[in-house]
Amino acid sequence: MPLNPTEYLSVLVSIVVGLGISHLLSGTGKLVVARRRVSMYGPTLMAVLLVFLAHVQFWWGNLGYGEEVEGNFFAFLAFLVGPVLLFLLSVLVLPDFDQEGELSLQAHYEENRPWFFGIALALPLTSALRNVLVQGSPVLTPERPFEIVFGALALSGLLVRSPRWHTILGALLLALFASMMLLTGLQPG
Repeated sequence: MPLNPTEYLSVLVSIVVGLGISHLLSGTGKLVVARRRVSMYGPTLMAVLLVFLAHVQFWWGNLGYGEEVEGNFFAFLAFLVGPVLLFLLSVLVLPDFDQEGELSLQAHYEENRPWFFGIALALPLTSALRNVLVQGSPVLTPERPFEIVFGALALSGLLVRSPRWHTILGALLLALFASMMLLTGLQPG
């Protein structure tokens, strides 16, 4: 039985989301294996959890999002931006554990912080644009206030270097994500 256009297009999206989750899980496994030579850092661990949850939420929240992009390359490209950004976050969040010697999650976090939070800031912006321009959603939806706060917090992560702030920021982002899921996203699609 041939694939319909929605199923066909969802394959590429599924691959990109799967690669991001695979990278996170592999990195987490390598972190556990290398734990004796890794100096742990709370904000990194919270960021790993947040990026994993964001991948799952993207998958969950976009069930049935196919008809809007079936006949339009640019609409599909706009849809694909989300998983691509999530994949990049999954690559940035953890160091390469295959290298020898001691590893500092804090040093890796600080080195990649501008890229990580710059990409994280792009996520709610691209999501809102995609929803409004491609899906035809209203500008104000139940998710939009959460996206605005997430964007503001991501901007603070980009601009503020304080390790104390980044510990608080990780907890705030996880709490915001949990609140958004409880209030808006328990149903797929």
